[in-house]
Amino acid sequence: MREIVTLQLGQLANFVGTHFWNTQEEYFTYGSDHTSSASTNELDHDILYRTGVSPTGVETYTPRVLAYDLKGGFGSLQKYNQLFAAEAGDTANWDQGINKIVSEQYPKNAYQQQLERMDMDPNMEAVALDDKSVKTWSDFNRIYYHPRSMNQVTTHNMDDSINPYNTYSVGRQSYSDYERETESFEDNFRRFAEECDNLQGFQVFASVDDAFSGFAEGLLQDVRDEFAKTPILCYGLQSSSMPAPERSRQRVTLNRALTMTRIVDLCSSYIPLYTPSSRHIFNSGLSPYIQPNCNLLYHTSAILSTAIETVSLSYRTKSNFLSIGSLCDKMNGQGTTRLSGLSLTLPLPFLKEGFNATAEQFKDKIAPAIELSKLASVRQQSDHDVFAEDVVVRGLPRASVRASDQGLYDYTRLLYHKFPQADP
Repeated sequence: MREIVTLQLGQLANFVGTHFWNTQEEYFTYGSDHTSSASTNELDHDILYRTGVSPTGVETYTPRVLAYDLKGGFGSLQKYNQLFAAEAGDTANWDQGINKIVSEQYPKNAYQQQLERMDMDPNMEAVALDDKSVKTWSDFNRIYYHPRSMNQVTTHNMDDSINPYNTYSVGRQSYSDYERETESFEDNFRRFAEECDNLQGFQVFASVDDAFSGFAEGLLQDVRDEFAKTPILCYGLQSSSMPAPERSRQRVTLNRALTMTRIVDLCSSYIPLYTPSSRHIFNSGLSPYIQPNCNLLYHTSAILSTAIETVSLSYRTKSNFLSIGSLCDKMNGQGTTRLSGLSLTLPLPFLKEGFNATAEQFKDKIAPAIELSKLASVRQQSDHDVFAEDVVVRGLPRASVRASDQGLYDYTRLLYHKFPQADP
């Protein structure tokens, strides 16, 4: 079935991941609803999702994902949701009495409260999400997770100024302590991996500006020890806005450097990504089309998720399938280039006059794109400097060009002026 297990490590990674899974939920059709986009029928959802049965006998379809975050990082999201409520009530018999210590729960915002009411009454209208109400990734989450997906790192708390979770070494040690206490790798990760019929690889969203950089190394080391040859595609997620104190800036830079030198060796392909800043949006030429508030992680993580979700189409489609291993091999054609970059054009330029008019319009121009990796822009290099690349184009009208047409290749090459000539 070509399954993929997804790992999300840290706040930024879970913000990106929540956008990613919310998007997947939009592709689903329910009952007689066939109004969704054509991509609904083109995607193989079983690659990222797993089927199961809840304790009450209800069939479930949940993401094959393990999300890791600190205490307080999950917000209002509980380990046991409505689908798996019975598991939360399972307790062992004990005749000496039980003392419960319950911490104050994170309050649900109006959006989450309305989602709960809609579960009870599907005819209720959804409320708009107030951007300013989003404090953590659970505030805009719309899907149900399996209990094994929720992995709370109990060694540290969110926003703890006394014992901050901010250095690579702290993260590396916290992974060892966490595994010693919970055995999450054995109980959660291994179960997800071993239930796959034909595991094609792992995709990893890792926050690397804080201690989750070191946590990621520990986890990926265990993954590599168990799955020595299974492809691992890792997105190293970083913030464009650096902290003001010089010491903090140096610490973040060191975390990134250690990640680059240590995690790259554990991955088949490593793609460092930065949240876009206002300057990046303006310099890209996309400011007339998208106007995100780059001070809100809710907005900037959505752009990163859009880029990742588009790239991942290569290994999630039913036809024209390119496995995650083949994609990594393609990008690492020389055997020594595990580091890759990623750019995003949103939206893809296409004039209402049609394909030929668009090609004529852009024949002497380069399409606007956000360079999310801050690597040297390959668009400014000659064709022979491009070692390997994978291009995913979505949004073109079907009447204009088909994916199998040479015209699509010529069109994208014309837009970006960077693709090497196809072999005759």
